[in-house]
Amino acid sequence: MNSGPRFHAASRLATRIRKTLALSVVVAAFGFANPANAQPAAVANDAKSTIVCEAESFTPSGSDGWRRGTFGENYYAATFANAFISRNAFLGAPEQCEETVATYDATITQPGNYLVLARYEAAYRFETQFRIVVEQAGQKKWNRLYGARKNLKIWAFREQLKDEVAWSWGAGENVVWEGHDARVALQPGRVTIKLIAAKQPEPAARRNVDLVMLTNDLEQVQTRIEKENYLPLDGMLTQQGDLYLKLHNQSQQPLKLTVPPGIEHSPYWVHMRSWKPLTVEASAGQTTDWIEVGSLLDTLSDGQWHLAAAGEALHYTIEFGVRDGNATRTIARFESRQPKLTLAYDADTRFSQRIRSQTDVLKDLVAYLKQHPAKGQHPRLTPIHATTFEAKPEDAEWEAARREFLKQIPIDPPSLDQPGTADRPRGYIDVRSYNDQRLETYLQELKSNGLADKIGVVSLGDEIGLPRPPAGDHEAFRDWLKRQGVSPADVVPAAGNDWSRVEYSADPQLKNSDPRRFYYSRRYEHAFGIQAMKRRTDLLRRYLPNAGIGANFSPHHGPMYLGEAHKWIDIFRQDGMTMPWSEDYIWQVPVGTQQMNFISLDMFRAAVVDR
Repeated sequence: MNSGPRFHAASRLATRIRKTLALSVVVAAFGFANPANAQPAAVANDAKSTIVCEAESFTPSGSDGWRRGTFGENYYAATFANAFISRNAFLGAPEQCEETVATYDATITQPGNYLVLARYEAAYRFETQFRIVVEQAGQKKWNRLYGARKNLKIWAFREQLKDEVAWSWGAGENVVWEGHDARVALQPGRVTIKLIAAKQPEPAARRNVDLVMLTNDLEQVQTRIEKENYLPLDGMLTQQGDLYLKLHNQSQQPLKLTVPPGIEHSPYWVHMRSWKPLTVEASAGQTTDWIEVGSLLDTLSDGQWHLAAAGEALHYTIEFGVRDGNATRTIARFESRQPKLTLAYDADTRFSQRIRSQTDVLKDLVAYLKQHPAKGQHPRLTPIHATTFEAKPEDAEWEAARREFLKQIPIDPPSLDQPGTADRPRGYIDVRSYNDQRLETYLQELKSNGLADKIGVVSLGDEIGLPRPPAGDHEAFRDWLKRQGVSPADVVPAAGNDWSRVEYSADPQLKNSDPRRFYYSRRYEHAFGIQAMKRRTDLLRRYLPNAGIGANFSPHHGPMYLGEAHKWIDIFRQDGMTMPWSEDYIWQVPVGTQQMNFISLDMFRAAVVDR
């Protein structure tokens, strides 16, 4: 990730952390809990149709094969895209081993044809073979090999059913489902599910199994395969049966509590969900029964949970519990007189057995950082801009913890509360949503408020392209060609000196059918885009004398590690922007040597040298 402010040419390449720091804060704050060794009862998302059996809850037959693992020990573990596992845990077997078996007992409540689906990691061009056996009433009802390269799998990002997929950005994020056609007839009663790993063909990878799902909701599975944009079937995964809520109304007035679905971070609201907010009502002094609420929470990542209370003279306590045999055991209580209660849930409440307030999350994070202090000095010349925990001036406990957190990590939040000085500007603004008229009005406000010379970084957008000429922009195209000393015949050999035969076209097919016109049209597009950005940058520079002005160009969007020269060099040489800046998730593409990243750095050096 490369970016930076204005101090001198080299420091223009300073690091700006946006995605990584903000997301690492969330991960560190919520943490990862180890699954319990005891096998819990199978939990049905819908008792009539679907049973989710977490692989980490299977019982291995020995110590040399299947082993429980936590999120981060698997292949694809990140905070974005298709790199999540349910309840932050899995069951793994080595690349090669003697036959090893892990078992799980579940209960079928309705007769019918069930799909035997597995969610696991399918390493690209490697075998990840394991067998699933389903037994009922002493009979082997199902026995099939999963994870073979040739097997059809359910893939993310609308790839639907394929045996193997390599994404254009690299063959990572290979979490899949398998078993869209794995039908088995089952009767009400107990079933035993076995996961079996053994020797497999080379090249072999670890068998990392996330879960096994039995469902007779064949229509839903098919619909999700056809329509779900991320990984189909993931939207069926909730914490149903893992968490219960009880409302105590301690006021003298009726109370209504709205319990919405939790905020999703897997990576965000991308899954097809059937959940709806729950409304709980309690009269004055009343306590409700236990109410199931785990079905409102994701299993693929931790998240926030915003509960809302409505009523006069609010005073209430929300109690949370988990099943303990035939009873419900309390794990947390939150007393409040406020209309909003912000909580944090774990993806693996079944194992962590905790619900926390957002303040507790922040305090836990601060305690963790103090236990692991950073060595050396914090950066002093390089500003690090990042969003983090929001300010809550009305909450003294929160603000105290937030101040402690900001002491541990030297970030400059993208607000203008502490913009620095004209000699060392720390202000950051994002103007991508402003048209030119609104932008100048905003810049005038900054100047009148004494902030203009304290702005150090201006963002024009994230992973942007440059403006392009309108279709039919022939006259401007011809004028540009004339300024370059190009003749009509250079573009259209048969044109002679007739400019009317020279026309601009953005058609990519011209690359093969009319390469001369394609070449000059593309060069004109680049020049047009640079000048359009320069007009905006000139306006910003007129008001913000100390600001570096740029936009994020992903290092692996389009050509990987080798940026387009007009965006990575020419636009800066022609003052279309002043601050080179590149960032993206490095693990999304095949990770190479440092020299590959140095190519991007060298292009940016070429962009700003002697400027």
